[in-house]
Amino acid sequence: MQATRSRTLELVEGLDQSTLDWEGPDGLDNSIGTLLYHIALAEMSWLYLDILEETFPPDVKNDFKFEMVDSQNGITRVANVSLEEHLGRLARSRSLFLNAFHKITLDDWRRSRNPEDVEYKVTPEWAVFHLVEHEAGHAFQISSTNVVLIAS
Repeated sequence: MQATRSRTLELVEGLDQSTLDWEGPDGLDNSIGTLLYHIALAEMSWLYLDILEETFPPDVKNDFKFEMVDSQNGITRVANVSLEEHLGRLARSRSLFLNAFHKITLDDWRRSRNPEDVEYKVTPEWAVFHLVEHEAGHAFQISSTNVVLIAS
């Protein structure tokens, strides 16, 4: 997870606001800022709702003003949020995630959970695998955006 996060952070280092908010040539792509917000929210969602099976604590709720998906079931667009704010949110979410996982025993690592209001079961082991895959995919999107902007 940390190697994947390092890659994400390298890709966004020093980006300005217009680059963070750019939604592609036709305005239909997810901006880098949207993806950064989504990565942190997905991490907290998997941790609290699926693994710990509890609601977000107040400090986590305060970090996320937007829902995961919009009315068209796409990633909710996030604009005009500074890189520093995104980086702070990513750092806080990762710290909470790692602290919670330090307390998970080996038996609990593979214990299946059936989160409320969903039709799947999940183990912490699978959630970590999924989050690595999830962030790596979005890091690729971010790198693709950077290549398009450099070429423009």
